[in-house]
Amino acid sequence: MSNFILIIISLGMGVFLKKYHQQLKLPIHTHQSINGFVLYVSLPAMALYYVPKIHFSWEMALPFAVGILILGLSVLFFYALQNIIGYNRNTLGALVLSCGFGNVSFMGYPLIEAFYGKKGIETAVLIDQGTFLVLSTLGVFLAVYFSDKKVNTSYMFKKLLYFPSFGAFLIGILMATLDIYFPESFQTVFKRFADTLTPLALFSVGWQISWKGERIPWKYWIVGLGYKLFIAPFFFYIILQKTMVLQDKVVVLEAAMAPMITSSLMASEHGLNPQLTNFLVTVGIPISLLTVYFWYRFMI
Repeated sequence: MSNFILIIISLGMGVFLKKYHQQLKLPIHTHQSINGFVLYVSLPAMALYYVPKIHFSWEMALPFAVGILILGLSVLFFYALQNIIGYNRNTLGALVLSCGFGNVSFMGYPLIEAFYGKKGIETAVLIDQGTFLVLSTLGVFLAVYFSDKKVNTSYMFKKLLYFPSFGAFLIGILMATLDIYFPESFQTVFKRFADTLTPLALFSVGWQISWKGERIPWKYWIVGLGYKLFIAPFFFYIILQKTMVLQDKVVVLEAAMAPMITSSLMASEHGLNPQLTNFLVTVGIPISLLTVYFWYRFMI
């Protein structure tokens, strides 16, 4: 319950302070500083805290692969519809980054625990770890790819290396491979910085919400949320329906979670249709509460 209270307060404070920023003498571009802190401090700290603790095994293969499968399917899906619906490269990147990743931890953990208890959380943690690894690598790559016209290999590789979360990811993987850890005091600091990610990212989303100006074409957000809330979980349901053990049910529900806050913020910060990415998060979170319950009842 506390997670959902934090979602409401963080989004609401962003909307409220943006509305009264002149009276409070806050810069109109406050969200840009918040975005910078999230992407260059909170996200690398999260990588340095969680990635060294990952221990790979065959038992975790399916949950671990959920993140890359959802992202890969989203790339195929949104590319296939680009000419039919008529969105540009910028919007294509926004849809892939926002809806190719799910809110598998902040929303996923409390919902999975409510439906399947502590045993379900064990699978949810693996899905979260796999999704974070994909975000730290392919997510960063796609953000750079869709936001820049220069797409030669050396340029992309240089941009990828300069992104702090990717460097932190490489350090974390090396430490996990060598089975070494940061001292406890460092881990505490990383954890505290990592904990700032969700409330600050939600605050930034709330700040950037605008009900004025150019309206978002309904086809864009319908296809985005349609993929994330229905097509992605249906894909896993079709594959797993013959077994449908507890792990499989958790996979389907996690695939049905709302668009990820961090990946949407990353898309917004790279100029990939920020109005659409913020809208997908803001609307997707409450709608997903209903659609996740639908998938839970459907699999009983």
